[in-house]
Amino acid sequence: MRRIGHNTATYAITRVWPSQHSQAAQEQETGSNRATRLQRSTPSRAWRRMTTIVPLQRRGMTLVELLVVIALIGVLTSLLLPAVQAAREAARRTQCQNHLRQQGLALSLYTETHGGLPPGWNTLGHAWNSAILPYLEQSTLHDALLFQEDGPGNWEAGGANTRVIQTVVPLYRCPSMPLEEHLDSLGVQDRVPGSYRGNAGSLATSDDQSTLPVPGTRSLEDLSQNGLFFACSRVRLADITDGLSQTLAVVESRTDPRFVKDGQSLDFWYIGSPQVDDCRCDGGSGGTEFSEFVGSTYAPLNATRREPALSGLLLELAFGSYHSGGAYALRADGSVGFLDDAIAQHVLRALSTRTDGEPTN
Repeated sequence: MRRIGHNTATYAITRVWPSQHSQAAQEQETGSNRATRLQRSTPSRAWRRMTTIVPLQRRGMTLVELLVVIALIGVLTSLLLPAVQAAREAARRTQCQNHLRQQGLALSLYTETHGGLPPGWNTLGHAWNSAILPYLEQSTLHDALLFQEDGPGNWEAGGANTRVIQTVVPLYRCPSMPLEEHLDSLGVQDRVPGSYRGNAGSLATSDDQSTLPVPGTRSLEDLSQNGLFFACSRVRLADITDGLSQTLAVVESRTDPRFVKDGQSLDFWYIGSPQVDDCRCDGGSGGTEFSEFVGSTYAPLNATRREPALSGLLLELAFGSYHSGGAYALRADGSVGFLDDAIAQHVLRALSTRTDGEPTN
């Protein structure tokens, strides 16, 4: 028996040989009949062969085989998934660094034009990163801002300024941040959280002088900060005597408005703020929530993860990120590097000051 293919089915061919009765009848044939028959047959087919085609059934997969295949797929997936996730995070880290580099270039262009870095914030509640929008190809967004105290100039009034802070600026958002693009906050609906804050230095421990968690320290109301961005600041590059490459300018921040401790939330935003709007830049008590725009190195890096027992006021000011092991930072010379969580606290503070002359290694 042999198998042949016919269309999509498989068939078996069986050979059927003549019986003994048919052989006897063949022997009794007359000579003429036999000669006639032999003339019609080939020499190799002295015996007639009859074929019967019988279709064969396909064999299906058993339940055991199916379970084995499923188990193998599960094992392969478990092996490949961490590698895929690591590759994606590596891509997000690269993108985050590029965001900081673009901000560094914008700050450099702003400094060349205006003679110094933009203020951390002004008396109208505009943040340092609103001033560099034209240098980030966001001139249309910058031109939509109203620089006035009342009416549509208010950030929560629903006017032009409200629409600006409801606009997503991709360069102000780390791709690793797992938050929605729009969140409701303090009277402003659909506000956009940010991932990067300016460096105010190492001295501040609170937004307000009345809530200092560490006696003898300063609040962000104080105009004598040792960083680069604070109330109505105008730091020139020549003022950074510690060296541009040894001074932090902008650092990642672990934004999480849902985290609340001691009445403080990790809500960091960009461009403008209704709470900051009341600042008079006179060292007094006007305005609050300046930590929406700037941070301090008084507390350790990623303090919310590493030292959650600290005061919520310190946690709010601490820099950090959603990357494992540390955070990316832009230095005053435009370079971008990774600050490891294991960095010594005195080194981190030295990096955040512009004139202290402390060693940074």
